[in-house]
Amino acid sequence: MKKIYTLICSFVLAILFFAPFCASAHEVYVLSPEEIRSAVAMPSPNPFTVIPEQEKEFLFWGALCAVGVLLVLTLSVSKMFEKIFDPFLMKLKKVAPLLGRLTLGASVFLSGYHHAFFGPELPFSVFLSPQAEHVFALVVMIAAVFISFGLLTRLMALFGLILYIFLCAHYGIYMVTYANYLGEMILFLILGGGPLSLDRVMSPFKIEKMFFGIARILEPYAFFIMRMFFGSALIFASFYAKFLHSNLALDTVADYHLTNYFHFTPLFLVLGAFIVESIIGICFFIGFEIRFMALVFISFITLSISFFGEAVWPHLILFGVAATLLCHGYDKYTAEKAIFERIRDGEPVL
Repeated sequence: MKKIYTLICSFVLAILFFAPFCASAHEVYVLSPEEIRSAVAMPSPNPFTVIPEQEKEFLFWGALCAVGVLLVLTLSVSKMFEKIFDPFLMKLKKVAPLLGRLTLGASVFLSGYHHAFFGPELPFSVFLSPQAEHVFALVVMIAAVFISFGLLTRLMALFGLILYIFLCAHYGIYMVTYANYLGEMILFLILGGGPLSLDRVMSPFKIEKMFFGIARILEPYAFFIMRMFFGSALIFASFYAKFLHSNLALDTVADYHLTNYFHFTPLFLVLGAFIVESIIGICFFIGFEIRFMALVFISFITLSISFFGEAVWPHLILFGVAATLLCHGYDKYTAEKAIFERIRDGEPVL
């Protein structure tokens, strides 16, 4: 187990040191600013209007996905799979809080380095002068190092939570896109640094003690809260770019000639992406096939970054939260575990 902890720490801390070499972009920002403004301003077509025209393809791919989900569910509750994978999966559960904390620290560090709140479309310069911007970026990176090493973890999480609320007041509902950060910050506001942290090694600071009482009450809900915020972020991001402003996705399909690789109409491709991403988000939200959906999502993001040439840094939090849920698996309030426990003890594999 110590070897696993060491490997994870080395990997994420390496990201901190090599952060300057990461590129900068976001999923929607593979488009030019002019394309984005035009796509958001113009009325967008409803992707669901394409279904009558391509009903057979829609039913075929829908049935194929349903069969896939049922197959994964069958394997997930299999006693044979449970015996093979459960010993390893139970060890991974212990790694999940550390992985989540290091991911949050690395993501916040990269945000500070790139002078942007969570993503490049939310620059510090909107609120701060150039000099204040550099000072604030340094403060953010120091806070990120504190989080990574588990020093004053709850205080740093509270600082991030206040910052998120401030950004919500300015950017409104768009901040749901970054609810994954909110989930991570609440997680560590509740859990603190955890076993492998400076908070645990050193005598607890008085300011940390302020959180102990409420943390004990909320601890059973920590991963439940993070999972729901992560699912909400995925659902909203898909709804925003592929339904509410579907022109954004259509422009991406056109610019990157995606119909050459997938022989469907552009609007059908947008509909498919919207449904798949929404289903993944809903599965995380309700707690269904969590580990399988985490693997699918990590694969999906990796392919997207590779094909579109997107940056790693805005997506690191997505990788990290998905990997954290992959390790942690099922909390007490997941739908699939509730059904599974009626059959026998334990939790589903996938």
